[in-house]
This record gives sequence, C-alpha cells and structure tokens, in this order.
Amino acid sequence: MTDQHESTRVHWVSSNTADNVRFLGMSLLAITIWAVGMPLAFFAAGQGSGPAGTGLFVASCAVGLVLWVSTFTTVGRLRALASGLPEGISDMAFSRNFQANPWFAFAFLFTAVHIGIIVGHGIVLLG
Repeated sequence: MTDQHESTRVHWVSSNTADNVRFLGMSLLAITIWAVGMPLAFFAAGQGSGPAGTGLFVASCAVGLVLWVSTFTTVGRLRALASGLPEGISDMAFSRNFQANPWFAFAFLFTAVHIGIIVGHGIVLLG
C-alpha cells in the first residue's frame, strides 16, 4: 500500500471511531433522560395508574427499544472498527487496548440496563 492510501485509511478509522464514541455518549445521555424523565412526567401530571400511566409506559417501551437498538449497534460498529485497524496504528498501545475491550459485556450491560429501566417504569407507571 502507498503511504497516502495508508494515511487515508488511518484517518478514516480514527474519524469513524471518534464519531461512534460521540454517538454512544449522546445515547447514554438520552438513556439517562429517558430513565428519569418518564416517571417525572407521570408524577407531574398527577395521574394515578390508568390511561396516562399506560400511555407513558407504552411510550417508554418504544423509546427504550430505539435507544437499545442505537447503543447495541454502535457497540457493534466499534467492535468492527477495533477488529479492522490498519497496520499503521494496530501496534499502538491504544489500539491493543481498544481491540481487547469486552464487547459482549458492553452489549449485555446495555441490555440489562434497558430491561431494568423498563421494569422500573412498569412498576411506577402501571402501579
């Protein structure tokens, strides 16, 4: 490979990694807002469990599904980037650490957090 081609490839991998990490950070912020916002909306409405609680729970499940898909696929993209690092950066300490991340554990953790939040919302919103 030419040096120019290798440099372009390294830039592409670095840029995509940064974009996915940024997107993952925004997803985590959205998960936090979702986890706290739904019960706050319910209590602010002053409704007992009934149609309002059921509607918010359905909305919570839909939002949770969208957030789970976005975080799960972002972890998958980061894993794919880690496994295909170009030679120019694959021997760096950061790259070895990036490749050794426990990707399955991240996916399991995101899934467990989403299920926990939905169960918590069900308890709060459905009474």
